[in-house]
Amino acid sequence: MTKRLGLKVLAISIALVIVASGVAMYGYSGTEGGEGISESEGGKGVISLVAPPFIGVAGAAEAAGGDAFPEDEAGISAYVNLGQPIDLEQVASIFDQINETSATHVIGMVPIPNFGGNTHPHLYADTNGWIVAYFTKDEPASMIMQWSGTDKNNPKITEINTTTLEDAIEDACDAIGVDYAGIKLNIKYYDFEFPDADSILLFVRTRATSGSNYTHVSIPGDYTLYEASYSHYGYEYNNFATSYLKVDGKKINELRWYSTFVTACKQYDIESTLTVGSPHTIEITYSPDSLDRGSAGVANVLIYKSV
Repeated sequence: MTKRLGLKVLAISIALVIVASGVAMYGYSGTEGGEGISESEGGKGVISLVAPPFIGVAGAAEAAGGDAFPEDEAGISAYVNLGQPIDLEQVASIFDQINETSATHVIGMVPIPNFGGNTHPHLYADTNGWIVAYFTKDEPASMIMQWSGTDKNNPKITEINTTTLEDAIEDACDAIGVDYAGIKLNIKYYDFEFPDADSILLFVRTRATSGSNYTHVSIPGDYTLYEASYSHYGYEYNNFATSYLKVDGKKINELRWYSTFVTACKQYDIESTLTVGSPHTIEITYSPDSLDRGSAGVANVLIYKSV
């Protein structure tokens, strides 16, 4: 495992801080020995939120041919311009539901395999080369978490290197014959619901044996937290199992299941549960009947303004 270089835990007045052993973050290898991760260390784990250039003064998607992109509907989004015209029929071939079509754009829902079944981000594409994958403002941002590829019985996640939104863009690129690896680094994120937010943080904790794992989170009091949400999963192959998600000892979500996957994506109450200016402890528990298989995990997503 790659060891973290640089400073240890900084004061919470400087940056948002995550403290735990084995936490995985977007684009960053997991920590060891209970060390802390903060934004001050080169922004590791933090995704910058950047408004796309087609956002007009009045909210019109001018580069997309007027007001075609549904800004009033969209929430967390990932977008890219391919620098070439897009064949809309080819893009539409990946949809399992088509929501809107015209001569210049298409909008539909893309089935993305994930734990517990498909996740369905919306995808917008137009003839000017824009692709935007998004969840609506009524859906929690934690739906970006991609659990697929994780070992269900031994989920040692050391790095998160994709999201369900990026996977939808990749499917669109494959459909039109564009090399996804060549454009992946150009993908940017934006939250249309919270245009003043400048950052999103995604971090994960799992548990594969009976017991609890903990993550300590400190959000500075001078930050503005717009949304905090979670993706909670549980898996057990052939027996009953239970998993709890707790914050500061308070039960937030409970999963009980038998021989299957169960998942839940919801928002925290940022007024009373995951608040700014105070340290919090996020606990994930796993209680299987059989001790040799299965696991539980939680992905947390924070959307905030840091300055």
